[in-house]
Amino acid sequence: MQELAKGFDLLADPRSQTITFQSLKSNGPMIGLPQMTDCELHRMISEGDSYGRGELDLHDFCVLMVRTSPVLMRMAKVMLHWPEDETNLTNIYYNM
Repeated sequence: MQELAKGFDLLADPRSQTITFQSLKSNGPMIGLPQMTDCELHRMISEGDSYGRGELDLHDFCVLMVRTSPVLMRMAKVMLHWPEDETNLTNIYYNM
């Protein structure tokens, strides 16, 4: 989660502390995101925007990243099903 928060900080508008269309368009290429059309950027914002404000707060961003990343989604499932006996953790991870 700390890595997601760092990514959020790199993309967020420093004044609003949210990821806006403009901050994503300006900061995305600086951190290595591929060039995207305005439509793609707007779609990305609206896909994660849980409040309908046209911007992502840290919570929205983290939820969006977990939903769209198979590795993060699998890790989240593992954390939700964390066994008391950690010897089976690998089996749980690969069988989800």
